[in-house]
Amino acid sequence: MKIGVLAIAAWIVTGLIVLLGVSAGATIWFYMEPVVDSVPDPASYGMAVGAGFLALFLSLAVSLSLTVYAARCRTTGRAT
Repeated sequence: MKIGVLAIAAWIVTGLIVLLGVSAGATIWFYMEPVVDSVPDPASYGMAVGAGFLALFLSLAVSLSLTVYAARCRTTGRAT
């Protein structure tokens, strides 16, 4: 597989993580908004947010790394 195609796929995955994270957050807010301050937030929400941001950070790091590597390969003429 060409490194450019792999970099594009990595950016698509990063975009999907953002899209699904925002969608999940909106869904949780829709169901939690009527009971805000009447019940405590479950601890699992904090863990889910932390795991989501960690997945986003790792995906972003991989996407950036692949993009830089692909650009470097293109400028040096090393095709992989």
